[in-house]
Amino acid sequence: MELISLKLKIFGERRVLCLAIMFSNLILFFSYSFAAPQKIYWGNEVPAGWRGNWPEQLMTTAEKTNFERTSTSFEVLEFINQLRWRSDKLAIIPMFMTPQGRAGVAVVLADPRVASPEEARASGKPVIYLQGNIHPPEAEAKEALLILMREILFGSKKHLLKNLIIIICPNFNPDGNDALRFNEGTPHFLGSRNNSQNLDLNRDAIKLETPEVIGLYRTIFNRWDPLLIYDGHAMGRVNHGYAIVYATSTVPAAHPNPRGYVFDVMFPALRQAMREKYGLETFTHCLFDEKTWPPKVWSHDLAIWSTEAKFIAAAYGLRNRMSILAETPGHVHFERKIYAHYALISAILEYTHEHGQEMQTLCRQADEEVVRQIKEKAPSGKLKNFVSGKYESWGQIDILAYRSNRPFLLPGTSVMAGVEPEALGPPEIVSGVEHLTKPVGTKEATVPAGYIIPAEFGWIVEKLRIHNIKVETISRPLVAEGEEYIIDSIEKERRWGYDMTVLKGDFVSVNRYPISAGSFLVSLDQPLANLAFYCLEPEAADGFVGWGLFDDYFKSQEAAGKKISFPIFKYFRLHQ
Repeated sequence: MELISLKLKIFGERRVLCLAIMFSNLILFFSYSFAAPQKIYWGNEVPAGWRGNWPEQLMTTAEKTNFERTSTSFEVLEFINQLRWRSDKLAIIPMFMTPQGRAGVAVVLADPRVASPEEARASGKPVIYLQGNIHPPEAEAKEALLILMREILFGSKKHLLKNLIIIICPNFNPDGNDALRFNEGTPHFLGSRNNSQNLDLNRDAIKLETPEVIGLYRTIFNRWDPLLIYDGHAMGRVNHGYAIVYATSTVPAAHPNPRGYVFDVMFPALRQAMREKYGLETFTHCLFDEKTWPPKVWSHDLAIWSTEAKFIAAAYGLRNRMSILAETPGHVHFERKIYAHYALISAILEYTHEHGQEMQTLCRQADEEVVRQIKEKAPSGKLKNFVSGKYESWGQIDILAYRSNRPFLLPGTSVMAGVEPEALGPPEIVSGVEHLTKPVGTKEATVPAGYIIPAEFGWIVEKLRIHNIKVETISRPLVAEGEEYIIDSIEKERRWGYDMTVLKGDFVSVNRYPISAGSFLVSLDQPLANLAFYCLEPEAADGFVGWGLFDDYFKSQEAAGKKISFPIFKYFRLHQ
């Protein structure tokens, strides 16, 4: 547990957070009961004139249609085209071509203009990556990012480029975006959740089988190394009272300091800024059990935010970097959802504009600490890390909630988009709710000095390299001492909507393990050691084994009647 049990020394104990949240809710209670210095907007409300006045050429499709439509993939490109012909602070990154031949692009906003990762590093400025529309039925972040691009280049947010380089991909799933269907509510038409291969892009962060996610990793994550990423979503019809909810990486194998900073330091600051500057209430990405009132738990699990690494924002924590995923309620008006993302992203950019340097220092220190622990402890077999986890409670808190939010037909229509009036006004404050978002490890494994991969598993090596994990090819035979995993059983477990492969077995010590020339060596003496560990450990919750990448190999060994061992060897020492 060495990499995980490190305390977030410069930010204090986590229990301070719980007290701060309880105190914040107490203040919130009195502000509702008496007089609030800032109007809080509930339900479908947005501040008048929040978007400003712009010529038609710089207005989004949503704005032009009174938020009854969302932009097609072509309209997104056309909007970016309008910006690039009017500004010298914009560069285009071609990220990928979709299976149906649509262009996935990101836009770099910088002053002075930056067109390459090398220029970004030379500037010393933090790189922030903002992403929308990974799930096209959740199109509000896409529209919010278009509005923000306009405001950063030409409006009141120009100052952000003094300290930041901002990369924006508003439309991460172009094929899904254009596979339109009817929507109950606004906008009237929405795209499909999956890409054209019928794959969920936000479940591809580890297994890497879609061109969109592979393109994201190769062109943005690996080359530009963003300090923080943002991934915008929407939930369905919910009963909580928040305009938008946020989460960060909760994978127990990830270094605790970057993810701890986001949860302990950034989130409270963002919550305050959202209330004071934008008139919105925000809190952790959770749901409560709607079958009982009053609710007793406020849980990440109920909102399908697990401690596994399958989500892009979750897996990004394994890189020793920071991430935020945010979701708006799905039942409110489209403009309200766009405003919620606009407000939260604005607050994040303002925060990173002021604190980016300290955030960069924290992440660099995490890189160095990971490498130092590998060098000092892995060869002796004393270094441990977690392969699975669960959530425990931080303590009891107050939450904002509605008792009911049932849909009904809008009068005179055939559209099931009605919202109960009580669910559009101020929510109730429910006290004594368990805050089940504290990630804890439940099973650990020994972290080796590295892994040996047989030459015939080159396709595994390719995935590691897409993750930006360094892999060497062994030029001459070697001998290793370490551990081999002997498999007793192979099972399938339905988890979070997928049939995951689960191995049961034990590691056995091997003093002289022969390694042939042409095999691959993954030394964990690199900053992405935690990511490599999570991908390659045979018992990781959703590593390469969990996602079935070795299933064909296991079947071939079973068919041959052989005793099955995991083909990747954990080494502690190498000998000539």
